[in-house]
Amino acid sequence: MKLWWFVVWLVALPLCAALFPAQTRSPAHQLQQAIDLMETKGDCPAAIRLFEQIAKGPDRALAARSLLYAGLCYEKTGRDKAQKAYERVIREFADQRDVVAEVRVRLSALGLPATADASAMAVRRVWAGPGVDVLGAPSPDGRYLSYVDRATGDLAVRELATGTNRRLTNKGSWAESGEFAEFSIISPDGAQVAYAWADKDERYDLRVIRLAPQGPSEGRSQAGPAVSAPRVLYRSEETEYIQPADWSPDGKQILARLHGRDGTNRIVLVSVADGSVRILKTLDWRYPLKMCFSPDGRYVAYDFPPKENLPERDIFLSAVDDSREIPLVEHPANDFLLGWAPNGTRVLFASDRTRMLDAWAIQVTNGKPQGSPALVKQDIGPVYPMGFTRSGSYYYGRSESRQDVYIATLDPATGKAVDSPVPASRRYVGARHWPDWSPDGKYLAYVSQWWPAGSGSAPPLLVIQSVETGEQRTLFPRVSLLSRLRWSPDGRFILGNGRDHMNRGGLFRVDVQTGEATAIVYSPRGYPRQAAWSADGRAVFYSHYDGPIRLRDLATGQEKEICPGAIFALSPDYQWLAVPEFDPLTKSTGLKVVPSTGGQPRELLRLTETGAFMLNLAWSADGRYLLFGKSGATSQSQTELWRIPVQGGEPENLGLSVERMVELRVHPDGRRIAFTAGLQRREIWAMENFLPALNATRGQGRRQ
Repeated sequence: MKLWWFVVWLVALPLCAALFPAQTRSPAHQLQQAIDLMETKGDCPAAIRLFEQIAKGPDRALAARSLLYAGLCYEKTGRDKAQKAYERVIREFADQRDVVAEVRVRLSALGLPATADASAMAVRRVWAGPGVDVLGAPSPDGRYLSYVDRATGDLAVRELATGTNRRLTNKGSWAESGEFAEFSIISPDGAQVAYAWADKDERYDLRVIRLAPQGPSEGRSQAGPAVSAPRVLYRSEETEYIQPADWSPDGKQILARLHGRDGTNRIVLVSVADGSVRILKTLDWRYPLKMCFSPDGRYVAYDFPPKENLPERDIFLSAVDDSREIPLVEHPANDFLLGWAPNGTRVLFASDRTRMLDAWAIQVTNGKPQGSPALVKQDIGPVYPMGFTRSGSYYYGRSESRQDVYIATLDPATGKAVDSPVPASRRYVGARHWPDWSPDGKYLAYVSQWWPAGSGSAPPLLVIQSVETGEQRTLFPRVSLLSRLRWSPDGRFILGNGRDHMNRGGLFRVDVQTGEATAIVYSPRGYPRQAAWSADGRAVFYSHYDGPIRLRDLATGQEKEICPGAIFALSPDYQWLAVPEFDPLTKSTGLKVVPSTGGQPRELLRLTETGAFMLNLAWSADGRYLLFGKSGATSQSQTELWRIPVQGGEPENLGLSVERMVELRVHPDGRRIAFTAGLQRREIWAMENFLPALNATRGQGRRQ
C-alpha cells in the first residue's frame, strides 16, 4: 500500500505543478522558470509568454532582464522581433545599465544599430516607491520635480537624475504646526516655485519661493538648490482655497483657481510682482481639474463639465486679452486636459471615448482647433497631469492601485469564505470605494472616482449596480468626497459623508433616482466619521473622529449622546451598536455592544497581541454574529476576516485574507459580503517622442 501511494505521488507531482500556475510564484521564481523553459526544454514560445508577463511587473530590474531573455528567444525565430525587444529595453529601461549594455552587445552581434530609434515613442517610469507625490510639476529643463513631502507637509524638490530630495520649507512636524504645502509649479526660468500653503486653520494662501541658481562647482550635490525665504503672494479672507495651475510664459503671472467662501470658483491671474488679481472667468460650484497657458501666453486652456447635472467634461480656450472663449474639444465622452505642447501646435488631453482612458492630441492654430483629435497613446489610465518640459517630455502621475470594491461568498452554516473575492465590476478596475447593499438586496451602491484627479478632488460618481444583471446607473450628486454610504430603510435615499459646493462638511442624503443631494447635518468640525439610519429613517446615528456617537432627530435637530466611540456598526434590528475601543495604556482593542438607546456596554472581545487592530465591523444578517477585520498574523497590510458570537464565545477565523480591507458590508441574504480592499501606490512617468511636430521644433521651448 505504501508503495502504491508513493507511485501516485510521483504521478501527481507534475499535475500539481500545472495546477498551481506561475503567477502564484514570485517574479524571481517566474524568471527562473522561464529561463529553464528556454535553455533546458527549448520551449521558446512558452518562455516568451512568461518573459513578457514578467516585463509588465513593477520590478524594473526583472522586467528589463526578462525582455533581454525574450530577445534571445526571438533570435531563434527571426531578427525583427528580437530587435524590437532589445530596443524596448533601451527606450524604457535606460536606468538598468547592465542589461542595456548586454542588449547593445546582442544588437551588435546581429549586425543591427546599437541604439534604438531616437524618434520612437517611449514611456519611462521616473519615480516610484515611498514618498511619491503627484501634485507637483517638472522644471522646464526636466532636471527637478517639485512635490510635497508627505512626512512633514513641506514643499520639496527632487533631482531626477540622482534621486536626491531636498525640502524647501522647514515648518516642523505636523503636530507642532498643523501647516502644509499643496499644489506646486516651477517658473519658466526654473528659478521660482509657486505653491499653495495651508495654515493650522486650513486658510490657504499663494506663496512663491526662489531657487538660487547653482554654479558649475555645485554640480549635482546632495545639498540641492539653495533657497530664499518664501513670499506670500496672495491671501484673502474671502477665499476658501487657492490652487496654482501654471506660470505665464514670461514668468510675470500665475494662473490659479480661487474657491470663494460663497461657493463660487474663479479662474484668475495673480501678478508675481505685487499679488494683484485679475479675474478671467467666474464659475459656479463646478471647477476645472487642469488649466494651462498656451506657450505664447495668449490663451488659457481648461476642462470643465458644461452640464450641471452630468460629470462629462469638455475642453475650452479663453483668450487672455478679452476672455473670449471657444470650445476646443466637445464630445459626449469625458475629456480631461493634460497640457499644451511647448511648440504651441497641439493640446494633449485624456478621453474615455473608446471606453478606455486614452491620450489624444488636437492641433491648434491661433486659438482654434484644426481637424479631428489624433490618438497618441492607448490606455494611459487614470493619470495626474503634471506638465511638459521644454524638450516635449510629458510628466504625469499614475495611481497603481488595486484598491477596489470586491464581493465574496460565505457559507451560511459555518460563515467560512467559499470563494476568492472578485471585483464588483470589470469596468474601471481600481476605482471604486464605499459599497453598501440596498435593503432588498437587489442593488449595490458604491462611489467611483476613476478619472484624472491631479488638480483637486474630482466630483464623485455614485453608481447603483444591479446585483442580478450587473447593469449600472450613474448619479452625479453635487457633493465632493462622498464616502461611507448607507441605504435608507425604505431604499429611497443613500446617506453619505461629504462636502458641499461651499466646502461645508456634513452628512448628505442622496436621492437614488435623481442624484439630488441634501445636507441633513452640517458639522463645523468637518464631515463625520461614520453614520447610520434609525429604523424609521427619521433619525441618524453619527460620530466624529474623536466621538461620541450621537442620535440626531432630522425633523427637530435635537441630538442625544449614546456612548463614546468613533467607529460603530448598527445591528439589523436597530437595537444594538457594536463599538471597538482602543486602550492606549494596555495597547489593546476591545469590542463591545451597547444598546442603541444608550446604556451599559458589554465587552465581547479584547485583542492584545502586538499589531492587532480592528479595521471594520459588520453584523451578520441574522444578528447572531459580529464580523470584524484585524491585521494579519504575518503582515499588517493584510486583513483577516473573523467573527464572534454576540451572545458570547470564542472568535473564529473565516478563512478570508485580503490586502487592507475596509468598509465591510453584509448582503441581506447573509451569504455575500462587499468590501473595499487593496493598497494604493503612486508613480511618476514621462512620455517622450509622441508628438511628431515636436521633433522638428525641439529646443525652442517657451518664450522667455
